[in-house]
Amino acid sequence: MASAVWALVVAGTFVLTPAAAHADPAGHQVTYTITSTGNLTGNVRYINSDPPSQAAFNANSSQYLSTVQTAFTPDQPLVYTATLANPNQWAFVAASGRCKWPDCSSGAIAELHCEIAVDGQVVVTQNATTGVTCSTRPW
Repeated sequence: MASAVWALVVAGTFVLTPAAAHADPAGHQVTYTITSTGNLTGNVRYINSDPPSQAAFNANSSQYLSTVQTAFTPDQPLVYTATLANPNQWAFVAASGRCKWPDCSSGAIAELHCEIAVDGQVVVTQNATTGVTCSTRPW
């Protein structure tokens, strides 16, 4: 009898183990990267968590967006990460900046570059001068 009970316990263990091994992942790793060709001060805004719906986002976007006041410096990327269940719907980063004195006096216009990578694969890149937006969908 004891060997029959042990066989059931062992069989039950093997039945439960595969279910735990195939659990859904917690989400996708989203990496937002901002670079600049000049010295700027400004803001970066990015979605840090999935809203349950567009209506929820519209009602309280600050609950899902992080805003960082920062300095942009050439050759020093700013990198932010988030884990999103649906990055095709929600991955978004925007950066805007203004030149810092004395860099403004040269007449050169610094360019901002944004990039979104999902699970290590770059999916969006954009360049602009005073403000740049990268998104996986139209807003």
